[in-house]
Amino acid sequence: MPKIIKIHKGFTLIKCRSLTYQKLDEVMRLLQIILVLSSFILITNCVGVSPDKVDINKIKKERKLPKPNFLIPDAQYVTSGNGTRWDLRQFMDFRFWSPPYFNSKETMQHKSAVHTALTHLKDFEIISWYSESREAGGKVRPIFTYTTNASLCRDYQSFLYIDNKARSKTFTACRGIAWVGYLFNYWDWPGAEKYLN
Repeated sequence: MPKIIKIHKGFTLIKCRSLTYQKLDEVMRLLQIILVLSSFILITNCVGVSPDKVDINKIKKERKLPKPNFLIPDAQYVTSGNGTRWDLRQFMDFRFWSPPYFNSKETMQHKSAVHTALTHLKDFEIISWYSESREAGGKVRPIFTYTTNASLCRDYQSFLYIDNKARSKTFTACRGIAWVGYLFNYWDWPGAEKYLN
């Protein structure tokens, strides 16, 4: 039979056979938080449009990007003002829980390339970046520009690689008069795949 000893307000000690459990309710809350966070990570990687796996050797040999995934015209109506700020989803399958991943300098190079492409390049012009320390890099290519709801939006293809792992995906960025900077649509929500052409 377990012996329950109340020591202090909110602190209960339960002795059961030589094992001692302290703050069992806090441990249960922690487990619930871990369960929710791990579910979130799984859900964000299992819905919407996934990055395309790319043969890096073919890209190097042909010296051109893979064909981008174009979005259907109706996608314009769900992009403006419905995005989020820059986050780790820009790096597709190269995140800390899915090695290999980019270091901080490479991360800044990619962010700079995306913002430069969105701000200065015409559709189908390409900007590239390369790591100084290893076989890694990326390319960004705007593929479609349009205005909607007083926002300037651009669909763009992002291509990233580290060694032999390469990924490509189409994202959307919108710059509006109601906010500073770009809002991004990562097309990773349930039902997003229906907007692919």
